[in-house]
Amino acid sequence: MLDMLQLRTISGVTGVMGCLMALVMFFQRRSYPPSIHGLGHWAAAPLVAFASAVLFTLRGKLPDLLSLGLANALMFAGAVLFVAGSYRFFERPLSARAGLLLGLTGLAIIAFMHFFTGPYGYRVLFMGLLLGGVGVWHARLIWSQPVQSFATRFTGVVLLLSSIIILARAVTAPFMAPQEGLFTPSPMQVVYLLGLAFGTLLTSIGTVLMAAEHLRQELERLITHDSLTGALTRRALFTTGEAELSRARRQGRPLSVLMLDLDHFKQINDEHGHLVGDRVLADFVERAHAVLRRPAVLGRYGGEEFVALLPDTDAEQALAVAERLRASPAADAALPRCHVSIGVATAQFEDTLDSLINRADAGLYQAKARGRNQVVQRLAAS
Repeated sequence: MLDMLQLRTISGVTGVMGCLMALVMFFQRRSYPPSIHGLGHWAAAPLVAFASAVLFTLRGKLPDLLSLGLANALMFAGAVLFVAGSYRFFERPLSARAGLLLGLTGLAIIAFMHFFTGPYGYRVLFMGLLLGGVGVWHARLIWSQPVQSFATRFTGVVLLLSSIIILARAVTAPFMAPQEGLFTPSPMQVVYLLGLAFGTLLTSIGTVLMAAEHLRQELERLITHDSLTGALTRRALFTTGEAELSRARRQGRPLSVLMLDLDHFKQINDEHGHLVGDRVLADFVERAHAVLRRPAVLGRYGGEEFVALLPDTDAEQALAVAERLRASPAADAALPRCHVSIGVATAQFEDTLDSLINRADAGLYQAKARGRNQVVQRLAAS
């Protein structure tokens, strides 16, 4: 029965799967924005696995240095490329020392597989521990991310299961009946080769899912966040504000709003140029985020005007937050100094979000009328 499975065919199918997934990742890389890193490594990994599978399939027709030493080294390199791609994708540095160590390990594999003349089971043990270790390393990297999703959990599970199969074959190989090579028919060889085939395929699918999820998150951020400053867009601000006002009414909690306007911002644009003006706006948002604490949110209302929503913040607390924000220094001291005028309003029972923001806006106009760089609180409509 095992002969009919044609283990060489399984190995060849593994290579074809790797080649197809490499093409998918290559075209995905071309169509995705450059802000999504690691796709090049993820595309190269299954392609290297394809080359390894081809060399394994030609075992007996090529010299052992190629069909054994180089084939195993390429298999190891494919696993490492997957890990390196994930490091880049998650924007975590992979040290030069680690890269050198991995390269030397690849050379050691070629030398070991070519010159070692001991039992085949010890070759399996050596390679299995290396490949299984890389797989566990990769799974741990993915599961260590602070935000988990279906894509990361799926990829992590696939890597762990593949590693378990590889390690199980490795630790049992020295105690099994003597084998002549990779294609000696046995149940463990079938499980191992199928595990490699589906492991490579499903890991590639997992990386595709992670990249697609990252792209979706970036698109969502573009919709909900101002591209220049990173503050919420006006639409997202109102969506969040309506939800917070409803929650405040339902739970009987306070909600305050700050309307902020950068003083003499047009003068900064005229004297220093719009690029400097853009940096001043971005700097102000960074400065505001340093003062505001969750669950407070900041949105760009228009031009140089911003609105801060302060859930669970009463009138006295809101006034203190506004004063801290007004007095806060610029994040970048090299930029022109820009003061801010602030209007403060706290929600009343009858308030809508529009009326609450309008009352804060009235306080802002009053602050500007008093000479700017002021905080004015409007406790109720008048």
